[in-house]
Amino acid sequence: MEYAMVNQMLADKLKLLDLPPMPQVAARVMQIDESQISVSAEEIRNIVQSDLALSTKILKLANSAFYSRGNRINNLAQAIALLGFKTVKGLSLLVSSASLMPKKGNFRIMKELWMRSVLTALIAKIIAEKVGKEKQKDEIFMIGLLRHIGKSILANQFPEEYAICFQMSADAADEEKLHQLEQMKWQFTSADASAYAMRTWNFPPELIAASKVLRYRIQDPESLEKEQPLVLPVILAEYIVLLSGYTDNLKIDARLREKLLAEFGRVCPVYNIDEKRRKYYLEDLREVIRQDSFYSFCGELFTN
Repeated sequence: MEYAMVNQMLADKLKLLDLPPMPQVAARVMQIDESQISVSAEEIRNIVQSDLALSTKILKLANSAFYSRGNRINNLAQAIALLGFKTVKGLSLLVSSASLMPKKGNFRIMKELWMRSVLTALIAKIIAEKVGKEKQKDEIFMIGLLRHIGKSILANQFPEEYAICFQMSADAADEEKLHQLEQMKWQFTSADASAYAMRTWNFPPELIAASKVLRYRIQDPESLEKEQPLVLPVILAEYIVLLSGYTDNLKIDARLREKLLAEFGRVCPVYNIDEKRRKYYLEDLREVIRQDSFYSFCGELFTN
């Protein structure tokens, strides 16, 4: 009974949030039935072609080295044929979801959160390909992109208050501290806000469930892998983005770095990630990504 009352109080507080509307294209793309690939591919092509600006941006992303692999992609039909329906669906959602990240609050914070999400999504996709989750890589990409959207929602609606929480939690790199501050201020956290927004937008259950996983509370990553097999590549990617300085603004002190490295190290054995592979993710991959056009164009997506 008490648990139900707490849940109701939380729900009542979350209803006060001013959620951005789900972009029409994103809503239509999310509803595409993936069971019939040929029909789905035609459907997504029709949806995207109706928006010239969107299709142009998707083609620009598709021609980045991470996707094209040396093949020049000139139109959506070619993109679907070469990259696959699910990848084009993911790129469609990436472009349209930029409008889900409101730009009315503190611009530096909003841009930082957007770039972390994009980088997490991209790295999670790379990890998925290397740990035997090739078939789930596009779902994993979407989880990485949208798992923390609650932070952007709060930063937009409460810019001054959230800027304080952001700064006091090492620019939200110390997520445990961030959630404590959010809980004190609003009686709910950005993770709660993410789950609420996703339910409101009718996102898939696995995406909603992923938003509820708090990386600093993971004690048994093996069990989490069995229960939610799409989440750990994203968790690893989040640590990599924070530890490797992928964004220019993020600076973490030695104490927090040690804490994050320990948490990262607890998850790595699930996929047999040894020291050599850790070095690749934490050091070498950063330069590869930052030199790719995908990285710079995602920054432009937020600005435009």
